[in-house]
Amino acid sequence: MIPDCIKEQIITHCEFIKTGKPASSIAVQERFISDVTELVDSYNLFHYTESLYDGWKTIWIYRYPHILEVIKESPQVPKTKYEHWVLGKLYGYDETSIQEFLTKHV
Repeated sequence: MIPDCIKEQIITHCEFIKTGKPASSIAVQERFISDVTELVDSYNLFHYTESLYDGWKTIWIYRYPHILEVIKESPQVPKTKYEHWVLGKLYGYDETSIQEFLTKHV
């Protein structure tokens, strides 16, 4: 059973995707993964899990099948402006927000 605080976060991520964000990700304890994926399935969305570290997984939530390839090709730790830009687009940020981030941090 998923704790309410995690369930609410997953619901929020699913709503973001349903309203147009390309993808979202969240770290989840491995013991909750099957319940989380069942919840994501109830929104008719896709999900993909990656190992994060011992006992934890990253679950990606997305709407369109081609997004999975983008997720798999994206760097874990972006270094270049291009890599930051791709991740910004993947998470649904607008061009102005990405530019502001790049100006301040890269």
